Amino acid sequence: MPEAGDSSTLDALRRHCQTRARMVPPAVLEEARRVASAADTDLALLLADLQHWVDQDTPGRDHELLDALARTLAETLERYGLDAELVPDEAGLYLHATLEGRGRAHVCLLGHHDTVFPAGTSASRPFRVDGDRCYGPGVADMKGGLAVAAHVARLMASGPREFGLLEIVSVPDEEARNGGPATGERLLAADAVLCLECGRPGGAIVSARKGARWFRIHAAGRPAHAGEAPDVGRNAAHALAREAVRLAGLHGARSGLTLQVTGLAAGEGLNTVPSSGSLTADLRAWTQADLDWALAQTLLLENHAGIELRVEDLGGPPPLERGPAVGRLAEAAIELGADIGHRFSETGAGGVSDGSWTAANGIPTLDGLGPVGGEDHTPLEYAEVASFAPRCGVVAGLVAAVDAGLLA
Repeated sequence: MPEAGDSSTLDALRRHCQTRARMVPPAVLEEARRVASAADTDLALLLADLQHWVDQDTPGRDHELLDALARTLAETLERYGLDAELVPDEAGLYLHATLEGRGRAHVCLLGHHDTVFPAGTSASRPFRVDGDRCYGPGVADMKGGLAVAAHVARLMASGPREFGLLEIVSVPDEEARNGGPATGERLLAADAVLCLECGRPGGAIVSARKGARWFRIHAAGRPAHAGEAPDVGRNAAHALAREAVRLAGLHGARSGLTLQVTGLAAGEGLNTVPSSGSLTADLRAWTQADLDWALAQTLLLENHAGIELRVEDLGGPPPLERGPAVGRLAEAAIELGADIGHRFSETGAGGVSDGSWTAANGIPTLDGLGPVGGEDHTPLEYAEVASFAPRCGVVAGLVAAVDAGLLA
């Protein structure tokens, strides 16, 4: 997968989508149109829900605030006709809400209700609409996506219900967790996962995400007086610096592979040969094969006389690879969007989401289906108001398309 933002890649994808045969049945297109139109009519209701949720702070690891919003979400979804369950976990309450249909497919709409902003942020800069954008902490990442999911379910509940089970999942720890969701095994039976992280600026959905691996190299040498006995010491800083240069050579060794040394520290004092230190690094790649290859290369540590090196694996999420099933979801999304006047493309992202974990479990997963937005994790975070209704239509259409056999 070429780098996110590669204009030649997006142009090629647009040309492909313009020339391929239509793949979405008329009944699915009709459902997407119906939901998009109804969401536009009810946009004030969607934005009112979003305002209520954005104005509730949900900083990671604050169980009281996280659980309060989980309960609010559950109450809202119950009111919209879903059966909501709150699943206790040490990270906070996980929300699973289901809507039964008359079809056959089980489709999950995946999101998270934690944010990176501390308590008190919403009081200092609450939700607001300014022109064609709305602002507030977590409005794009990803309470806006939860608003899309909730109103897709609300509107599909009043339609033909061409799905077997529509499930909304919101987790309390996406921003801080280094492993998969605690209730991830409950999704293994899903036919598809639609992740409601925000669409990229310009509207692109995300059909690939890099996997990541973080690690730390520890060095242990021997201290000595830097002036009186410099050659008696074994300098941990020198060894780590040489390893940092070696690792930097892996950056770009394969297409899209990145390796950045993100921390380097050693030393006990200004006049002491450093006897210990550590190096941290961030490794990312589009495919698991490239990630595994690069990790193996990082472990080929050089010999440094008198220095003991040890690697600490800090884990990381797997990649979301654009296989054939993901490709069909992406192409169907683009076709649905074009039909309702919401043209966009697809791209890859260097960042990670919980969609990476569901994809690694073999579930066809498409990401970036939330409202178009940007400036995540900053005071300028925004979502485009005009994108909410068409995104609802696209997501509803994808649910119906999966039930109609899109992935068969």
